[in-house]
Amino acid sequence: MNTELDQLTQAIEEIWEAGTATTGLDPFPIHFEIVPASVMYEVGAYGVPGRFSHWTHGKAFHQMKTMYDYGLSKIYELIINTNPAQAFLMEGNSLIQNKLVIAHVIGHSDFFKKNVYFSHTDRQMAETAGVTAERIRAYEREHGEREVEQFLDAVLAIQEHIDPNLRVVRGPHNPAAPVPARAGDYDDLLGAKPEVKKPLDQDGRTLMAPEKDLLHFLMHHSPILNRNEDKWKTDILSIVRNEMLYFLPQMQTKTMNEGWACATGESLLATENGLLRFSDLYEQRRKIKVGGGGAGAVHQITDFHHESQVPTLRITTRRGYTIEGALRHRVRMADGSWSFLEACQQGDAIALAMGTEVWAQEPVPLTCEAAPKDVTLHDVAEAAGTSLWTVLRFRDGMKTRKDVEIAQALTTLGYVDGREGKVIPSRRELTPPAHLNEAMAHVLGSFVGDGNVTKSGICITCGDEDYARSLADLAGNVFGIPVTLRDDATTTGPRFRIELHSRDLLRLLENLGIDLKAKAPGKSVPWCVLQSPRPVVVAFLAGYFDADVYAGEHGIILSSASSELVRTVQILLLNFGILSTQRRKPDGCTHLEIKGRSAERFVSEVGFRMERKQRAAETYVRERRWFKREDPIDEIVKIEVGTADVFDITVDEVHAYVANGLVHHNSYWHSRILREMDITPEEHIEFTRLHSSVLSPSPRGTSINPYYVGFKIFEDIERRWNGDLTPDERREYREQNHGREWPHQGRGRAKMFEVRELENDVSFLRNYLTKGLVDELDMYIYRKEGDEWVVVEKDWRRIRDMIVESMTNFGYPYLTVEDGDYHRAQELYLKHNFDGRELDQHYAFRTMRYIHRLWGRPIHLESLVDGQPTVWTFDGERELVDGIAPGAD
Repeated sequence: MNTELDQLTQAIEEIWEAGTATTGLDPFPIHFEIVPASVMYEVGAYGVPGRFSHWTHGKAFHQMKTMYDYGLSKIYELIINTNPAQAFLMEGNSLIQNKLVIAHVIGHSDFFKKNVYFSHTDRQMAETAGVTAERIRAYEREHGEREVEQFLDAVLAIQEHIDPNLRVVRGPHNPAAPVPARAGDYDDLLGAKPEVKKPLDQDGRTLMAPEKDLLHFLMHHSPILNRNEDKWKTDILSIVRNEMLYFLPQMQTKTMNEGWACATGESLLATENGLLRFSDLYEQRRKIKVGGGGAGAVHQITDFHHESQVPTLRITTRRGYTIEGALRHRVRMADGSWSFLEACQQGDAIALAMGTEVWAQEPVPLTCEAAPKDVTLHDVAEAAGTSLWTVLRFRDGMKTRKDVEIAQALTTLGYVDGREGKVIPSRRELTPPAHLNEAMAHVLGSFVGDGNVTKSGICITCGDEDYARSLADLAGNVFGIPVTLRDDATTTGPRFRIELHSRDLLRLLENLGIDLKAKAPGKSVPWCVLQSPRPVVVAFLAGYFDADVYAGEHGIILSSASSELVRTVQILLLNFGILSTQRRKPDGCTHLEIKGRSAERFVSEVGFRMERKQRAAETYVRERRWFKREDPIDEIVKIEVGTADVFDITVDEVHAYVANGLVHHNSYWHSRILREMDITPEEHIEFTRLHSSVLSPSPRGTSINPYYVGFKIFEDIERRWNGDLTPDERREYREQNHGREWPHQGRGRAKMFEVRELENDVSFLRNYLTKGLVDELDMYIYRKEGDEWVVVEKDWRRIRDMIVESMTNFGYPYLTVEDGDYHRAQELYLKHNFDGRELDQHYAFRTMRYIHRLWGRPIHLESLVDGQPTVWTFDGERELVDGIAPGAD
């Protein structure tokens, strides 16, 4: 046990250091206590340790403890808003569960300390609650437990009806309250002024400003509570009200308070849609499946994360694999453990994601819009509203009545003299396949390897005549246009030129991700290949290797001036289970060498289409009597420091993903704090499981999970104030701000702290719950019609407003005191500020009975029923609706 306590003590110190030194949080000192479940749920039911006893607290405890005993719910964290703060850890929690709780309550305590709505709260409430509980026990001894309990029943029935505006300072005599003062025996001697009767409206109500704080009003103006023998009742009212003022900010900021990454964007992730760059995946927010490290295994993305311009480390392995990420980004090492990038050292052995075999499942569709045809003089005549002969006369220098129109048409349509009637090869219509298929991918590979752009199309060169003829036939069939094969021999040997003339072909290649202006160092694998199924990738690599690869006694060696192209090809090969090694050459080119067992696998899985190279590769493999064992591990040889935007994803089940051929662990305040700590791999897996369960949407979508919604909104605030806006968000901002651009950059963390300090839930949701978040969180409003639930609202603004409305006054009916001397008879007149939800009549009358116990005179409550103003009355004995007993004729 001592060992566990020592570990927990050390964890508290480490988490405190990580939470305050690296994130900017500034919590109160926190006292942690380990307690059994019974104590945890008792504190949860009472709200504050030592609070006065009442049957409603016992009922809450029984409900919560029963849910825990049956495994239906569990309190993971409990913190009391005091200075120092008090936090409770449950006996039986695992060490990582308690670490999660510790990190979470640090965020809570920072929020308690900094948010303006908590600035007026009693930071010594634990001691205050104990003192007031003892006073109530004394009242029970003096007046009887039954008498005190019945009075508490009445007060607690309306305890929520206080004024949430903490900045209003209320004295004991509110000048807005029109209750007549009770006459004293010595008023004439003390110079008391006679009561001034205020005018009545047509319904007999005294004209006054509405009063929302019902408890405060009753404390100071009840006709029956200020008698000397009943002063204890006024004290209990004051106790309950003060405790509600303490709890009020927590009710106002639950979503915010509960809401309180990491490879660079160039990283290529293996997904069910092919290899995708991290930055593109984040921008599109596609919750697809990604490779988790096992052969063929994919797992669902459940969340996205992004941080701007953070310190990074780039590691490079002996074979040339690289990854750059945040200092605390985790990668899998050769022994199966996880290591932070900052903990990696030169010489460490790191695991490679070899043979993942995760490819796109659907082919890439092709869209090929024909280039616009050249304008003719017939087109000009039609646009000018005249005849061809008139246009010809105009061009011959003759004056016509349509001179202005013809001149304008010639300019607008872009007529080029001399094109009419000529058939130019580059204008031939292209007829490509509907999807990127294997034949076309092979041609693209050949073009990337040995192709260039001409004035009217493309050209691919080749030194093998038989292969050149077959490639020319293949290209002609793929694109449906004539192909020219030219014998272009040089002094160094034979060379053949395959020419395709088509402006439409150039447009198609650009659409597929090929940079037609790129020189040799700027070449890359086009995105259409990275996002294609396995057979298409094989065909592309075969075409590319036919053009740029040596095969012979030294193995299979690719040579390229483009380091990016080599890097991507190496990652693709690893997905097949083919290991390769990069070697930088003095001439600036990079060689990618495939040897041994990997060469054998390349020949069988990819191979060459050029017979000469295929035979050479097969000979290399066949003549080797044995191959050295190839393990999917590599050695770190270089570590570089940098700064960059980093991205992360949360992956279901395995909590890992494959990027750049390495396996990564997915990794805001408790999660971010724990990312700063050295926790074991087992603890990290348990943390991600707990983190995912806490941040999961509410089951069945019946309500919003404040942890989840608050987390997502804060994350979205940080993203946008760091300047990472989507194109739609930028366009919307320009439209709403007279063309101005979004002005914020690199202020994400500062904006989060600003929001944390100034907002409550209502303003937080109204100001920061955006259309994008409503869509991402899949929010909608529904109701039951008959036996089916029907979606009735999908407009994001209406959804936001309805959520905000449901939080107004914490979801309780909004009541105000309209008159404390109704009809000059000291009757109490209340009004329900109708918000679209009708009051339950039975519940309303039960509440009015409790208020009558505190006021002692008839109670009236105005509301809307079926759209009509209605007044309910309880006079101490009867319940009346508009002066008539319910059910009476």
